[in-house]
Formats: sequence, structure tokens, C-alpha cells
Amino acid sequence: MKKRIIVLGSTGSIGRSTLDAIENQRDEFDVVGIACKGNTRLFTEQIRRFKPRFACLYEGRLEARVDFGTARRLIGPPGLKELLESDAEMIVNALPGSVGLEPTLEALRQHRILALANKESLVMAGRLIARLRRHGGRLIPVDSEHSALYQLMDGVGDHEIEKLIITASGGPFRDYSREALRNVTAEQALRHPTWQMGTKVTIDSATLMNKGLEVIEARWLFEVDHERIDVVVHPESVLHGMLQLVDGSLFAYMAYPDMKIPIAFALNEGKRRKVPFGRVNLAELGHLTFRAADTVRFPALKLAYLALDAGDSALIALNASNEVASTAFLEGRIGFTDIPGLVEETVGRHPNVKEVDDLETIWEIHGWAKAYLESHLRRIDA
Repeated sequence: MKKRIIVLGSTGSIGRSTLDAIENQRDEFDVVGIACKGNTRLFTEQIRRFKPRFACLYEGRLEARVDFGTARRLIGPPGLKELLESDAEMIVNALPGSVGLEPTLEALRQHRILALANKESLVMAGRLIARLRRHGGRLIPVDSEHSALYQLMDGVGDHEIEKLIITASGGPFRDYSREALRNVTAEQALRHPTWQMGTKVTIDSATLMNKGLEVIEARWLFEVDHERIDVVVHPESVLHGMLQLVDGSLFAYMAYPDMKIPIAFALNEGKRRKVPFGRVNLAELGHLTFRAADTVRFPALKLAYLALDAGDSALIALNASNEVASTAFLEGRIGFTDIPGLVEETVGRHPNVKEVDDLETIWEIHGWAKAYLESHLRRIDA
């Protein structure tokens, strides 16, 4: 029988790549349901193409723009909840932002197979997710870096591992001076040199906050102290993750920079299949380069480590304030280099709680951080 799959965030970059990977194995996968926030044109096309039994539009005000065909029409958060109660075996969570948290928790509570691309879930609720996984929830990471580490760690004992190493492209401004960074525009920040991604993650990549969030994800995914997680800049984006072992050797995972490769790995539950999504040609590549991440020019990465030191509430405040600051930059209200400063300001003033493992407290801290920074920005605007 075909594996029944739900794709949350179907019209985003990861969602589109997921459906492309499914298209490559149409005889093996059945798209039971899809959900999107507001790209109604593409959503309608996806409904026609995959004929899901359920289609959920998160933004109910746009309902009239979608042709649901024979799919059951679901709207807003209640519709998302109903979608998750269907008989799907696997849920691909590619929703952007904090809206993806509760679907992650629900999938794990129901012991579905969760292919996770929503960073905010682990950043906001890593401790809670770790507990659900210990009680039978199954999670396969979709991010290329975490997929690399997930594969490398298979069969390697924790006692053999000295460090986990995550690579970063460095984003579009990796060679900019501190002075030049003050003048970059949102249009420039959205031109990533390697990956085609959604708006939020592309801005995070430019500030290196994306890599900070990935360090936090790795801390909870693999349950290792963050002191054992390093980041190196690797502009070619071909080597996605490494293990540094206790004898000084390195295990490395290399792949063509196409998200459909780790997505296909997750969809097939860790079984590798022949895919037409690109190959690394070492002779053409010629060389690989690495350098240390510069946390002076890009302090967002350092803020993530400091938040890990501070505790769970600091991680929630970091994520929420980064969402607000990134939006303010896109709107032209602040400069690029203001983003990490505003995040630091918010995290420094938040009500600190070392361990948070209940949803109510998570949302309270998240809401406080967003409200605090929005109020701070209004004062600046005035």
C-alpha cells in the first residue's frame, strides 16, 4: 500500500520540493492532505495535481480564491487540527514560523512519523519535543545539515563523538565589512548565493541567525551539550555536516545542494533511493573551502549560544524577537545590523526560566517577547 502523507506548508520552498520528491515516487506515496498559509494560486494548482482528500487554507479570508475541487475544505487553526486527525502515516511539517509548533507536538503525540523542517518547533519547545520522542514519537530531520548529522551518527557511539560540525554558506554578505553591512537592503539580503528559500529563512541566513537556530535544533535533536556543536563557513555548500571523532578523525556528509535529497531520505524513512536531483562532480568542483564563522560581523550566531547558556525561555524569546526584527527589516523600519541588537535587547529583558516543558508557558514567553519588541520598535518609530 502507498504511504499516506500530509504536507504542511505545501506552497513554500520545502513544501514544493517535498511534492516534487513525492512526484518522483508516485507509486509509493499518497498525498492525503496539504495545507498552506496564503498562496492561493499555487495551492489550487497543487490540489488539482495531487487530488488530496483534505486541503487546509490557514488564512480563511482568502477562501474564495481557492478551488478545492473534491478535497474536504478546511480553514484556519481548527482546519489544521482536523487535518492532523486524518489517517496519514507521515506528516511533513514545512510550515514557516511559530505556527508550526503545535502540529509538531500533535504529530509526535499521535506517534506519526514526523519529517520536520520547521526550525521554530525545536527552538521553542526542544525540551518538550525531546520528552515526546523518548515516549515513542518519531522524528526525521529535513534540514540538510541535520539530515547529514542524522545519517553520520547512525552506528557511531556517543562516546566516539567529540563534536558535531554544521556548515554554513555564509549567506550573501559573507565577505562584507561591518561598515558595508550597515547599508545592505532587504532586496540584497533576499538574494542567497546557493539556496532558494522562503523569505524568513533567507533573511536569517544573511544574518547567520539561521545557523544559530540550527545549533539550537541540533542540541535538542541529538541531545548533546551545545559546547559540542561547532559551525564553519563553507561557501560551496556541498559538505553539509561532519562528526569530529575522539581520535581526531572526521566523518563528513557531502551532497549536491538540493533540498529534495534530504527530503527524499526522510520520506523513505532513512532508506536511500535513486533520485534525479543532482550529483556532486568533484572534478568540476575543484576545491572545498572552510573558515571560522565571524561572530563579530554576524553576532546573531553568538546570541544563539548565549541563549542556550541562559536556558529555555531565552531560546523562546530569541526566536520570537528575531521574527519581529526580521519583519521590521523587510518593512524598512530598521537596518540590517539592527536585527541582532534588538534580539539581544529583548532576550536580556525577558523573564528568565531555565527549563520550560509546557505549551502554555512557551506561548506566554513567546507572546511577551513579541509584544516587548513591537512596543520598543514603536518608540523608535516615534
